[in-house]
Amino acid sequence: MARSSSAQQIQTETDIAVLQVQYSNLAEKVDDLKVGLRDLHTDLKSHTLETQNLIKDYQALNVIAHTKLENKVSALEKWRWMLMGAGVLAGAMGWTVVSKLIGM
Repeated sequence: MARSSSAQQIQTETDIAVLQVQYSNLAEKVDDLKVGLRDLHTDLKSHTLETQNLIKDYQALNVIAHTKLENKVSALEKWRWMLMGAGVLAGAMGWTVVSKLIGM
């Protein structure tokens, strides 16, 4: 019985040593995962900020482009109304007055 008790004790000590090594390996892997998750969180946060800044820049450029286009369309509309007014005035004066003004 002494031998089996001693063999059991040696086996138990071996099992404990193996478990300690496995625990140490698992602890290292968990630490690596924590570092990886921290890095991922940092990357996601920086990408989110970059994306928000890009959207803000795009919106600012979009407003500038729309303002320029609005000014051009407004100028064309003014010309159109001025030409329409001139046509109405010429029509109201009659062909004889317009031909005298033009020199025909």
